Amino acid sequence: MKITYLIIFIILNSFCSTLVAQSIVVVNIQLLIDKNPNYLASLESLEKSQKKYLNDFKEQENKLKKMLEDIETSKLILNENEINTQIESYNKQLNEFSILVEEFNFHYQNQIIEMRESLLKEIISLLEYYAISNKIDLILDSTSYLIASNTIDITEDIKKKLDEININLEYRDFEKN
Repeated sequence: MKITYLIIFIILNSFCSTLVAQSIVVVNIQLLIDKNPNYLASLESLEKSQKKYLNDFKEQENKLKKMLEDIETSKLILNENEINTQIESYNKQLNEFSILVEEFNFHYQNQIIEMRESLLKEIISLLEYYAISNKIDLILDSTSYLIASNTIDITEDIKKKLDEININLEYRDFEKN
Protein backbone atom coordinates (compact mmCIF):
# COMPACT_ATOMS: atom_id res chain seq x y z
CA MET A 1 0.00 0.00 0.00
CA LYS A 2 2.80 2.40 0.87
CA ILE A 3 4.52 1.58 -2.41
CA THR A 4 1.35 2.45 -4.34
CA TYR A 5 1.09 5.84 -2.63
CA LEU A 6 4.75 6.47 -3.28
CA ILE A 7 4.38 5.67 -6.99
CA ILE A 8 1.29 7.88 -7.28
CA PHE A 9 3.09 10.70 -5.49
CA ILE A 10 6.11 10.45 -7.79
CA ILE A 11 3.95 10.39 -10.92
CA LEU A 12 1.87 13.38 -9.79
CA ASN A 13 4.95 15.27 -8.69
CA SER A 14 6.75 14.77 -12.02
CA PHE A 15 3.57 15.58 -13.99
CA CYS A 16 2.99 18.84 -12.06
CA SER A 17 6.55 20.03 -12.50
CA THR A 18 6.24 19.79 -16.28
CA LEU A 19 3.06 21.84 -16.18
CA VAL A 20 4.75 24.63 -14.23
CA ALA A 21 7.79 24.95 -16.50
CA GLN A 22 8.82 28.56 -16.88
CA SER A 23 10.74 30.35 -19.53
CA ILE A 24 13.73 32.16 -18.10
CA VAL A 25 16.25 34.37 -19.89
CA VAL A 26 19.26 36.37 -18.76
CA VAL A 27 20.60 39.72 -19.86
CA ASN A 28 23.83 41.59 -19.11
CA ILE A 29 22.57 45.03 -18.10
CA GLN A 30 26.06 46.33 -17.32
CA LEU A 31 27.28 45.49 -20.82
CA LEU A 32 24.21 47.08 -22.41
CA ILE A 33 24.88 50.35 -20.59
CA ASP A 34 28.67 50.40 -20.91
CA LYS A 35 28.70 49.61 -24.65
CA ASN A 36 25.80 51.85 -25.68
CA PRO A 37 26.97 54.33 -28.36
CA ASN A 38 24.77 57.16 -27.03
CA TYR A 39 26.16 56.68 -23.54
CA LEU A 40 29.75 56.55 -24.80
CA ALA A 41 29.24 59.72 -26.87
CA SER A 42 27.71 61.51 -23.89
CA LEU A 43 30.61 60.45 -21.67
CA GLU A 44 33.09 61.77 -24.21
CA SER A 45 31.24 65.08 -24.39
CA LEU A 46 31.09 65.24 -20.60
CA GLU A 47 34.85 64.68 -20.37
CA LYS A 48 35.45 67.56 -22.80
CA SER A 49 33.24 69.73 -20.62
CA GLN A 50 35.29 68.77 -17.57
CA LYS A 51 38.62 69.66 -19.19
CA LYS A 52 38.00 73.39 -19.23
CA TYR A 53 37.36 73.32 -15.48
CA LEU A 54 40.32 71.05 -14.83
CA ASN A 55 42.65 73.63 -16.38
CA ASP A 56 41.20 76.31 -14.09
CA PHE A 57 41.65 74.01 -11.11
CA LYS A 58 45.26 73.38 -12.06
CA GLU A 59 45.89 77.13 -12.20
CA GLN A 60 44.27 77.65 -8.80
CA GLU A 61 46.30 74.79 -7.36
CA ASN A 62 49.52 76.34 -8.70
CA LYS A 63 48.57 79.69 -7.16
CA LEU A 64 48.01 78.00 -3.82
CA LYS A 65 51.39 76.25 -4.05
CA LYS A 66 53.04 79.58 -4.84
CA MET A 67 51.25 81.19 -1.93
CA LEU A 68 52.51 78.45 0.42
CA GLU A 69 56.06 78.86 -0.89
CA ASP A 70 55.82 82.62 -0.30
CA ILE A 71 54.69 82.00 3.26
CA GLU A 72 57.62 79.66 3.85
CA THR A 73 60.16 82.12 2.47
CA SER A 74 58.72 85.08 4.33
CA LYS A 75 58.83 83.41 7.74
CA LEU A 76 62.24 84.91 8.37
CA ILE A 77 61.23 88.40 7.30
CA LEU A 78 57.72 88.88 8.75
CA ASN A 79 56.62 88.89 12.34
CA GLU A 80 54.38 86.21 13.79
CA ASN A 81 51.10 88.15 13.34
CA GLU A 82 51.76 88.80 9.67
CA ILE A 83 52.69 85.18 9.06
CA ASN A 84 49.55 84.01 10.88
CA THR A 85 47.45 86.35 8.73
CA GLN A 86 48.99 84.90 5.56
CA ILE A 87 48.49 81.36 6.83
CA GLU A 88 44.84 82.08 7.64
CA SER A 89 44.34 83.53 4.18
CA TYR A 90 46.02 80.51 2.61
CA ASN A 91 43.93 78.07 4.67
CA LYS A 92 40.73 79.90 3.74
CA GLN A 93 41.57 79.80 0.02
CA LEU A 94 42.66 76.16 0.26
CA ASN A 95 39.39 75.26 1.98
CA GLU A 96 37.33 77.09 -0.66
CA PHE A 97 39.29 75.35 -3.41
CA SER A 98 38.77 71.93 -1.80
CA ILE A 99 35.04 72.53 -1.50
CA LEU A 100 34.86 73.63 -5.13
CA VAL A 101 36.68 70.48 -6.28
CA GLU A 102 34.36 68.30 -4.19
CA GLU A 103 31.30 70.01 -5.68
CA PHE A 104 32.76 69.56 -9.16
CA ASN A 105 33.35 65.83 -8.62
CA PHE A 106 29.94 65.35 -7.02
CA HIS A 107 28.21 67.19 -9.86
CA TYR A 108 29.76 65.05 -12.59
CA GLN A 109 29.23 61.81 -10.66
CA ASN A 110 25.55 62.70 -10.41
CA GLN A 111 25.38 63.51 -14.12
CA ILE A 112 26.80 60.09 -14.98
CA ILE A 113 24.37 58.39 -12.60
CA GLU A 114 21.44 60.24 -14.20
CA MET A 115 22.55 59.20 -17.70
CA ARG A 116 22.89 55.57 -16.60
CA GLU A 117 19.45 55.68 -14.97
CA SER A 118 17.88 57.05 -18.16
CA LEU A 119 19.50 54.28 -20.15
CA LEU A 120 18.41 51.69 -17.60
CA LYS A 121 14.79 52.87 -17.87
CA GLU A 122 14.95 52.38 -21.64
CA ILE A 123 16.48 48.91 -21.21
CA ILE A 124 13.76 47.92 -18.76
CA SER A 125 11.12 49.12 -21.20
CA LEU A 126 12.67 46.98 -23.96
CA LEU A 127 12.89 44.00 -21.62
CA GLU A 128 9.23 44.35 -20.65
CA TYR A 129 8.23 44.39 -24.31
CA TYR A 130 10.49 41.42 -25.02
CA ALA A 131 9.03 39.45 -22.10
CA ILE A 132 5.46 40.09 -23.19
CA SER A 133 6.00 39.37 -26.87
CA ASN A 134 8.06 36.21 -26.22
CA LYS A 135 6.05 34.99 -23.21
CA ILE A 136 9.02 35.11 -20.87
CA ASP A 137 8.24 34.47 -17.21
CA LEU A 138 11.50 35.64 -15.67
CA ILE A 139 14.41 37.82 -16.78
CA LEU A 140 17.57 37.74 -14.67
CA ASP A 141 20.54 40.05 -14.78
CA SER A 142 23.79 38.26 -15.56
CA THR A 143 25.03 39.10 -12.05
CA SER A 144 22.12 37.22 -10.46
CA TYR A 145 23.09 33.69 -11.38
CA LEU A 146 26.18 31.53 -11.44
CA ILE A 147 25.93 29.40 -14.58
CA ALA A 148 23.47 29.38 -17.44
CA SER A 149 23.31 28.24 -21.00
CA ASN A 150 24.20 30.82 -23.65
CA THR A 151 20.93 30.01 -25.38
CA ILE A 152 18.98 31.91 -22.73
CA ASP A 153 21.16 35.05 -22.93
CA ILE A 154 19.21 37.78 -24.74
CA THR A 155 21.79 40.55 -24.29
CA GLU A 156 22.59 40.79 -28.02
CA ASP A 157 18.92 40.95 -28.99
CA ILE A 158 18.28 43.79 -26.55
CA LYS A 159 21.54 45.52 -27.55
CA LYS A 160 20.46 45.62 -31.20
CA LYS A 161 17.10 47.14 -30.30
CA LEU A 162 18.70 49.58 -27.87
CA ASP A 163 21.23 50.73 -30.48
CA GLU A 164 18.37 51.52 -32.87
CA ILE A 165 16.89 53.97 -30.37
CA ASN A 166 18.36 57.46 -30.30
CA ILE A 167 18.40 58.12 -26.57
CA ASN A 168 19.17 61.70 -25.63
CA LEU A 169 21.46 61.47 -22.62
CA GLU A 170 21.92 65.07 -21.58
CA TYR A 171 24.05 66.46 -18.81
CA ARG A 172 24.52 69.85 -17.24
CA ASP A 173 27.84 71.67 -17.10
CA PHE A 174 29.31 72.48 -13.74
CA GLU A 175 28.45 75.91 -12.44
CA LYS A 176 30.59 77.67 -9.89
CA ASN A 177 28.68 79.46 -7.16
